[in-house]
Amino acid sequence: MAEEKLQRMFERIMPDLKKEKFYIVAHPVEKEVPLHDHSFLELSYIVRGTVEHVLDGQSTVLSPGDYLIVDYGSRHAYKSVDATGFENTDCLFLPELLDPILKGTKSLRMLLEHYLLHFNIQALVQNPARMVFHDDSGQILHLLHLIAHEAEKRDAGYTALIRCYLIEILLLTMRQLDDAQVAATGQDIGALIIAYVAEHYMEPITLQDLAARLNYSLPYISKRFKNDVGVSFVHYLQNYRVMQGCRLLSSSNKTISEIAEIVGYHDVKFFSEIVKRITGLSPADFRRQRRG
Repeated sequence: MAEEKLQRMFERIMPDLKKEKFYIVAHPVEKEVPLHDHSFLELSYIVRGTVEHVLDGQSTVLSPGDYLIVDYGSRHAYKSVDATGFENTDCLFLPELLDPILKGTKSLRMLLEHYLLHFNIQALVQNPARMVFHDDSGQILHLLHLIAHEAEKRDAGYTALIRCYLIEILLLTMRQLDDAQVAATGQDIGALIIAYVAEHYMEPITLQDLAARLNYSLPYISKRFKNDVGVSFVHYLQNYRVMQGCRLLSSSNKTISEIAEIVGYHDVKFFSEIVKRITGLSPADFRRQRRG
């Protein structure tokens, strides 16, 4: 019964979510939310009550002020610890709300590496989509209330404001990471490769070469990278190069051929095909739209 109710809710909100790229809802008292997954990112904030949260088989107890951002495809469930139930606010969003180039991105980590956020998580060992954050100051909840207000009123420019509030939430969330501790561990293969890509993406890179550098077999490092980051190495590298290429398309007067060379593609046609596949626009159209 609970599963059917949840499915009906998703069916009801998905058209709005696809159109607006976001959907925010404050849930009244809940006792239990069954195991489910979804094709969007979900920021879930516990407003009242104590909750046992299960995410991909790992159980955590959440209290008021705790929140997390659940990845595409992750399976999670909620259950109230006591009979009083709990209240939470969910902000569902698609990455392309922040920037059209992020269309097709299925990982919170890849979204956080976007150049608009200017946040360096290359050395981050933990997957941020598996972390629990806490809103000590109440600032995150305040921003969620502002998003809900704009979503309800829909005054001119409401989508742009919601985008700004969401970026602020993401930046404030990433501040909570202990950079020194994260960088010191250095044991995450995905983090090591991501850091290497950031420095060498303009050069020829193969996972086989990286496996040799790190003294691992190719099958092992391929599997570890996908587990750590959530996407294959080829997918990650292509997205990173296109992201840098789109930054140059937006901010420079370099030709498309020059930009393709800078980000590691000697075949401008292949570069153009990947840009269009990821953004839905040719490099020239993307440049025109961003400068429009």
